[in-house]
Amino acid sequence: MNNFRRAAALVLAAVMVICVLAGCGSNNTPAQQPAQETKPAETAQETKPAETADTGYTARKFTVGTVGGGLPYSLLEDNGNWTGVEGELWAEIIERTGWEVEVKRCADMTSLFGELDSKRIDVAANCAAITASRLEAHIASDPIYADAQVVVVQPDSEYQTFEDLRGQVMGCTAGQAAQNTVEKMAPDYDWEIRPYENTGALFQDLDLGRIPSLAHTVSTVEKYQREQGLKLRMLDEKLFGNNVGWWFRDDEESKDLRDELNKVLAEMQEDGTISAITEKYFYEDMTKLISDEWLTSTK
Repeated sequence: MNNFRRAAALVLAAVMVICVLAGCGSNNTPAQQPAQETKPAETAQETKPAETADTGYTARKFTVGTVGGGLPYSLLEDNGNWTGVEGELWAEIIERTGWEVEVKRCADMTSLFGELDSKRIDVAANCAAITASRLEAHIASDPIYADAQVVVVQPDSEYQTFEDLRGQVMGCTAGQAAQNTVEKMAPDYDWEIRPYENTGALFQDLDLGRIPSLAHTVSTVEKYQREQGLKLRMLDEKLFGNNVGWWFRDDEESKDLRDELNKVLAEMQEDGTISAITEKYFYEDMTKLISDEWLTSTK
């Protein structure tokens, strides 16, 4: 009898071990989850397309492209730090709206608009002038500030007017608005237009006397004079003035983004934020140069 009880106990123990092992190896399924773990209210809140907290702006996520080549316009460092006029403008926009903005570096102005057209970026932001040629295929924001184009020579140069430079070489940065301006004027003055891919090399060649003149914006001339100690002289005759804005594809989704960005820009104009940023980098309030006589987007 004792042997029977002993055998029965052994069998019962073995069954218990098997049950325990089977329990350890099993997988829980959603059906096995406790009912109280489901939280419908929280789930609905997570999936709701909400406004960003306390900003009044619809939540957005998009990509901004910039050349990011240097101050004062746009400097995008390898660690992602973005400074210059563009960097500070966008930092302010993100703070006000709560939008999720990714920044992408583009090689130059040509590739910047190429990335925009291919939808790899949603906004082209590199202090780009609002020009007629750009408005043929894209739409622009409201003017953020404005910059004047000028012809620059060495300080002791004999050249005083456009006519004095007849038949001479006129340097410019490839893809910048001044290139378009002087190329249109070239037949009237017999200028030889020489585009440079590198703006630093352009100003260096003028300083060394390798070219007699160049065309650029006042802000860029001030930059190179202050940062590199160059001695340059701007002709009294001005080429043209450009309003500066951001660029978008000409489609409904982009127009919606452009329109909401314009609202933020209007706030920043109203409270003087843009004035302060341009004065910090350009040494004067460039918003005062915005003109209705210059081009704006009409689309």
